[in-house]
Amino acid sequence: MTVATVLMLVARVRSALSAIAWARAVLIGVSASGGAWVMMQIVLQRELALSVRSMALAGAFALVIAAGIRAQIGRISPTRAALWMEERQPAGFALVTLVEQVTARPRSTDVVHTADAADTTSRLVRALAAATPSGGVPSGGVPSGGVPVIAGRDDLARSAVRQLRGPVLFAVGLALVAVGGPRVWTGADVRPRRVSDDAIRGARDLTIGPWRVRVVPPDYSGRMATDYGDAASVSALSGSRLEVVGAGARLPEIRMQSLVHSDTAPAVVLSPADVRSVADGWQAFTTTTAQPTELRVMRGSESRLLLVDGYADSLPRVELRLPVRDSVLRRATGVLPLEALLHDDIGLASGAFELIVSTGEGEQFTARTVRVAATRLNRTHDTTMRASLNLDSMALGPGDIMHMRAVARDGHPSASREAGISETRSFRVAKASEYDSVAVEAAPPPEFDKSLLSQRMLLLLTEKLEARRPRLTRPVLLNESGTLARDQARLRLAVGDIVFQRLGGESDAANVHGADATGPPTGKADIGMLEEGDDSPVIAINRPLLEAYNAMWDAGRALEQGDTKGAIPHMRIALAAIERSRAASRLYLRGKPPTVIVDVARVRLVGRDTGVTNARSPRTRLSAVSALREARLLAAAATAGVDVAMTRDSLAVLRLESVADAPDFARALAAVLAHLTRGGDLTDDFSRARRTLGGLVRVPSGDWSRVGPP
Repeated sequence: MTVATVLMLVARVRSALSAIAWARAVLIGVSASGGAWVMMQIVLQRELALSVRSMALAGAFALVIAAGIRAQIGRISPTRAALWMEERQPAGFALVTLVEQVTARPRSTDVVHTADAADTTSRLVRALAAATPSGGVPSGGVPSGGVPVIAGRDDLARSAVRQLRGPVLFAVGLALVAVGGPRVWTGADVRPRRVSDDAIRGARDLTIGPWRVRVVPPDYSGRMATDYGDAASVSALSGSRLEVVGAGARLPEIRMQSLVHSDTAPAVVLSPADVRSVADGWQAFTTTTAQPTELRVMRGSESRLLLVDGYADSLPRVELRLPVRDSVLRRATGVLPLEALLHDDIGLASGAFELIVSTGEGEQFTARTVRVAATRLNRTHDTTMRASLNLDSMALGPGDIMHMRAVARDGHPSASREAGISETRSFRVAKASEYDSVAVEAAPPPEFDKSLLSQRMLLLLTEKLEARRPRLTRPVLLNESGTLARDQARLRLAVGDIVFQRLGGESDAANVHGADATGPPTGKADIGMLEEGDDSPVIAINRPLLEAYNAMWDAGRALEQGDTKGAIPHMRIALAAIERSRAASRLYLRGKPPTVIVDVARVRLVGRDTGVTNARSPRTRLSAVSALREARLLAAAATAGVDVAMTRDSLAVLRLESVADAPDFARALAAVLAHLTRGGDLTDDFSRARRTLGGLVRVPSGDWSRVGPP
């Protein structure tokens, strides 16, 4: 055996050991990166997509770990290879000595055999021969050329198995966990990594994804269409066209439900004509209403919510500035300035001053309507309408009453759309019999004089409606008759306020008798409630007004049912009763009563202090609707720190449901949603919303709350 043969065997063993070390380092690096990936899946509770970028990052991470492990293991030197061979086939360290002697010298192309190297080689051969029982070669065998092999392939294979067994088992277990683990911790049906193109397209069609929302206002509003993009809530005028465009070949199912009385109102599924396919997905159409609406788009198990904050087109707001108040005229002459302020949220179409002049008394009277300064307005939002009325041209005589108001209309195309009207001003020309020698202070006309004029107007309008009744359909008749019934109810309340305020000092007609200013009258007054003598001037005025009060109730009930013919006699009775009240005797004072002045110095500290304070009133119990809203608010507050998206959707739906009947609570919820978007502590916002729902007001100077209006 020569020195070159021994060094060749050592070099082969060294290469095999280096390969085993690199394989072990690579397996450990791959296992570490895969373990980190599985831990991210477990922490995030969902399956992570294994994209090309993520695979590249994992591979780079594995190489870095492998290089670090390889550096820690160290470089396999010839001496370490010789020691490994000595451990398998002891030769008295002759092999290590030979390798150290050769590697200590400068390398050259040919290996120089010195006397020491030759002696070491001869000792190595003798040691190997002595280690073999039969005096032959070691168990490694004899390679070509008759040179004994110190360590064979079996030793290298066993070493490789011992070094790589642990990393390989760890990598296999990690792969099993990565494949089957998501089924356990997410409960999801994990698809294989390689799926067909049809399966990929099917999964994409089940996902709703982003959409594009567009709102087209009605034509009469003159507003431009608005693109909201991928929005979760929009604000739309009633009658607007709502368009939603999404992606996916499969058409979704869209349910629309009003959030007002949502417990009883069923959801409406959009018809196939409202949901259709387009080139790049699907498109849905619907018309918005004046109520907050929820649109839920569903496709398979996926769903997404779109909240529509619908609002109605408000009536024009009209304020009559001139004349300022009612008045009684001795002679109707001169010029009367008229001025009104008009406003509309969308745009004004026309405006005018409307005058109704009534002449006569009782059932023998005539009325005529005059329009002054009728103007066409070009969709302006605010304008001031001015005119001058020549009273001489109105030809008003003694006892005539002129009733005036400002009227404005917007561009709404509906024929049943009501006009915006202002407060009414009344001007009456005094009769000669009304003058006397008693010195009285100037005062405006009594309130029942205005009631007289209003009752005449209602009677006149009812007679006109009765004349047009054969040409009207039943819904139109009920609509116009209902408007007159509401006006009659408001007038009845005004008359009742005059009577009850005189009798008891309080205006309580609505509460005592159950009348509603916006609905039909629900009760009559008892005329027997007047207990004073029949000759009392108060009774002489109030008894006819109570008769008018009851007759107005009968007229309003008939108008609510669309029976205009049956309402006219009751309205005439009410008008005659008001006339009798006007003709009753009156008492006049020659001057003002003396002003009562309290002597503060005399009455100071004369009272008795008992030292007992009033007990704090208990908190008012919430209604059923408010209690349900409070429970939903508390549930949303409990999930605010866990699922922000769920909390945002719950609060948005609750806000829309509360806009109509609880606007203060809706504004408080809007503040919570704004703070939720910015992030941070929401405790104060939720507390403020709960206090607003319960009617609690925080006193600025203390930390306690009380029940009452702000």
